[in-house]
Amino acid sequence: MSDFGLPVRDRIHPEVAALGNRLCRWAARVGLISTDADEQRLRGAGFHEVTAMVLPDDPAEAVELYARWITVLFHLDDEQDDDADRSPDSVREVYAAITALMRGRPVLVGSPLMSAMTDLWPRTAAGMSVRWRDRVIAHLHRHRDAFLTQIAHRTAGTLPTPEEYPVLRRESNGMFMFDVLESACGTEVPEPLVSGEAWRELCAASNDLTAWCNDIRSLAKESANEEPTNYVTVLREAHACTEGEAITEVRHQILQRQKELDEAVAEVRDQLEDLPEELRVRIGHLTDVIAHIPGAHAAWLDTSARYRPPAA
Repeated sequence: MSDFGLPVRDRIHPEVAALGNRLCRWAARVGLISTDADEQRLRGAGFHEVTAMVLPDDPAEAVELYARWITVLFHLDDEQDDDADRSPDSVREVYAAITALMRGRPVLVGSPLMSAMTDLWPRTAAGMSVRWRDRVIAHLHRHRDAFLTQIAHRTAGTLPTPEEYPVLRRESNGMFMFDVLESACGTEVPEPLVSGEAWRELCAASNDLTAWCNDIRSLAKESANEEPTNYVTVLREAHACTEGEAITEVRHQILQRQKELDEAVAEVRDQLEDLPEELRVRIGHLTDVIAHIPGAHAAWLDTSARYRPPAA
């Protein structure tokens, strides 16, 4: 169990070191890193390690694909967090370019991010349906809108309410990553399962748990940057309580959400009984992966240099 009380698997993909090397070579090729210091930061972040914990039993190619997507997700997040003057128009331009690429329209590769997406998207979308592609784009647009809401809060000096926060944080955490996971695992979830309440709750609960654990680990950095999108900060201000009391409440919410995740897993597995055996096995595996993402993420938070206090 992690110190958040989440179950953690006791294995990691055996090719984790080689995966880290290949991730660095890919990031250099597309321009996401360009110096030795960049490579050191990428290795220290350990995106290959968290992916190897999320997908300990899958082919190395699947793990590598998902690690690249995690690298892109955090690149988007860092662009948002580290550029205090980032305008809504610039955010819309980035997502418009990504959307155009996903819809097969010509796009100028004018940034490392677009170079990365130009490489990643055709591999990820190969063999997936138009319905799946539309779902990824819809989730990407909700990711964009969450960033725009964060910018609005920063500009106005406001915070989301405790009622607004979970959905906002879920969307800013990238629900499209669960769609990408279907591609990485070679299993597109069929209708009506993917649009049903149980599957949506499975993905939402897994997402929420990673986001809320992350909020606790990144609190010091985000407080220094006056970042409004942190569960601890939202609860502290709304309830006029101490930071310690707010952290305790977030931990309580994490344990409750884990119970809800377990319930969603059970409901999904019940719904798989009517599927053909091969598909049932593959979606059962994907369900297991999604259920164990929070524990893997929590374990990674303890080792990643992104969350390590700076040396004195």
